[in-house]
Amino acid sequence: MQVDPIRIGFAVLCWLLVASTAHATVQRHEANIVELVGQSELILRGTIRDVTDGIDARGIPYTEVTMHVADAIRGDVGKEYKFRQFGLLKPRSMGNGTMNLMVTPAGWATYAKGEDTVLFLYKRAKWTGLQTTVGLGHGRFKVALAGASNQADNAGLFRNVRVDPTLLGEREQRVLKTDRGPVNANAFVSLVRQIVKGRWIEQGSMRNELH
Repeated sequence: MQVDPIRIGFAVLCWLLVASTAHATVQRHEANIVELVGQSELILRGTIRDVTDGIDARGIPYTEVTMHVADAIRGDVGKEYKFRQFGLLKPRSMGNGTMNLMVTPAGWATYAKGEDTVLFLYKRAKWTGLQTTVGLGHGRFKVALAGASNQADNAGLFRNVRVDPTLLGEREQRVLKTDRGPVNANAFVSLVRQIVKGRWIEQGSMRNELH
């Protein structure tokens, strides 16, 4: 099968338009908790109900994720939330002798049906309607018996974070001391909820040390 260079060029342009900010964040450093919360429009915990892919009417390849929402930590959504991010699950035959090779780029969040997950989501892109997690793979946390961890195994998640110690209980202090690896999921969600509801970032109670 042949590869259609025009289709690939168009898809690459779409990817640059949709993801330039998020891509730059990942290239610079691991996204920490201040960036994940501060840049997210939605923070959701729930179960992935379905993962499909396709190509929309404009020729933009996408992966569509359907989530059963158990807890909307930030944002007003229903019991089911559906969004699309750029890229196919795997290369797709276009039926005319060509292949669309624009799969989900390396470093982006990936999903599997049945996963318990916590998502930090940017707002939808105005032109494409596509939506990605903040920090890409850093903004998708899989919850398992060992705890919650993102695709970077939580590397840098609590690095360079300064927070008013009077706001922290013993459980939150333990979470923030994690250098790498899974954290207790309930404690992590509780911490994120407190950051959001208490407006810690907006009020300067939590911030990046290097800024």
